[in-house]
Amino acid sequence: MNALLRSVLALVSLAITAQAVAQVTFYEHEGFSGRSFTTEKQIVNFQRVGFNDRASSVVVDRERWEVCEDAGFDGRCVVLRPGRYPSLAAMGLNDRVSS
Repeated sequence: MNALLRSVLALVSLAITAQAVAQVTFYEHEGFSGRSFTTEKQIVNFQRVGFNDRASSVVVDRERWEVCEDAGFDGRCVVLRPGRYPSLAAMGLNDRVSS
């Protein structure tokens, strides 16, 4: 296998691996703008990562995610399926997600 083909295969593999890891991204403003926070594991308290009550839009890359108003997965919770959510306002969660 020549060096160019190996390099291309390595880049494709890296891109696929990176996609598999990033599962959900929260954005500070509606329409996927402002600061963002990406995670592949559950976060019990968004305050620890500096994003408590800041999320206004979300992209769920894979699997379902439950988001809750209060830390520790308390309060009102909503399950988000894979997809793009340009505004959390319709769900009553704009700037209210804490876990």
